[in-house]
Amino acid sequence: MRHRAAGYPNKVLGYFRGVGLRLDEDATVGQRIAFYRRSKGMTQEVLAGLLGRSVEWLSQLERGARQADRLSTIVAVADALRIEPLQLLPGRFRTRRIQIDDEAIGTAPDSVAAIRDAMLRYDGLAGLVGVPDRRPVDLDELQRRIGHAFYCSQTERWSELGPLVPDLLADAWHAVHAYTGDDQRRAWGLQSLVYRVTSGMLDRIGERELPWIAAERDLVAAERSEHPLLLAGAAWRMSVVLRHAGRIEASTEVPIRAAEALRPQLRTDWPEAHSVYGALELKAAVGAATLGDHAGVREHLGQAAAAADLLGDQRNDYWFAFGTSNVAIHSAWLAMELGDPIEAVRRGEQVDHWTLPRHIAERATSHLITMAWAQHLRRHDDDALAALVEARRLAPEQLLFTHRVHAMVATMLHRERVRRRQLHELAGWLGIR
Repeated sequence: MRHRAAGYPNKVLGYFRGVGLRLDEDATVGQRIAFYRRSKGMTQEVLAGLLGRSVEWLSQLERGARQADRLSTIVAVADALRIEPLQLLPGRFRTRRIQIDDEAIGTAPDSVAAIRDAMLRYDGLAGLVGVPDRRPVDLDELQRRIGHAFYCSQTERWSELGPLVPDLLADAWHAVHAYTGDDQRRAWGLQSLVYRVTSGMLDRIGERELPWIAAERDLVAAERSEHPLLLAGAAWRMSVVLRHAGRIEASTEVPIRAAEALRPQLRTDWPEAHSVYGALELKAAVGAATLGDHAGVREHLGQAAAAADLLGDQRNDYWFAFGTSNVAIHSAWLAMELGDPIEAVRRGEQVDHWTLPRHIAERATSHLITMAWAQHLRRHDDDALAALVEARRLAPEQLLFTHRVHAMVATMLHRERVRRRQLHELAGWLGIR
């Protein structure tokens, strides 16, 4: 019996009957590969040859029996098909409302329209169409609200964050236009943070253009704030957006250059700088791993580890949650990206997610998803399922809005021989049937 994600209509599979049909937004990576291959009149033999892979490998990928386990694989296939990598990635998530006690989750996509409208109004159109009058913005109060927004981000509470974003965008815009001098520079800094957390949320729920726009505005506001750590943080955010667009070399170069610019300013009495610097080095290591640059991974991970050793594990400067645990979590993920799930599991077992600080709940959940993926690739599906169940307990919306989780669960359903109650319960919760 085949299983497919809820909302994946049969027309997704209709493209196998001809290339003139429209590709549905909910198509999987494998279905997208098959669609674009056929639309270019390319056989599996030709594409597999261009990739240096077997026809069976490609066939398994297209029909969902095998997952594209690394972003570098998707980039390589896109290059062979002469399309943008983004065209092979799943589209935006749809609202899937789930009630947990007195809290509703899964509704974050409902906020996108209001966020888009706020981003449009409080930028170039403000001078043309005007903006609504608002009460004076107190910078301390705005900073407190931004702190709560990042708390929602770091604990993956996207449905709570979504409705807050339009007002944050509006108040940040009014602040930079109401103040002068040092207060205005502070307001620019706060606007930079608003755009960073906005870009992160939109990125998580699968939006494509808006995260990029927000990241660019983050850079502009950070530059106007004249604060080097905010500018470095904006570069970190842009690196993430570039990576998710499949622009791996650029997504690696940006944090490297930002870290180089920050390095001369590092000093022992400015721990916040070491936190941001370490976060940039981790992002550079991520890019190096995707490029298959083992030496680069060792270099950047080593720089990050040195910074973490100075800081310990209890800081959360500029909401990067950088510290020794974050470095250890990245180390396991990097082994996965370099194609070694056994080493990833070995490193991952050294991370005790039960003792991690609350402010890195997102990182802890990401680590559990990484461990699940590593076990899944080893066909240890019972261990993978256990990790996903624990991840859902920590941050349920992270599972809802992670395409890899959906793909993993669908594949486990496809290949199970003995029915697992927990697997079917999790699949139903995710909307996979």
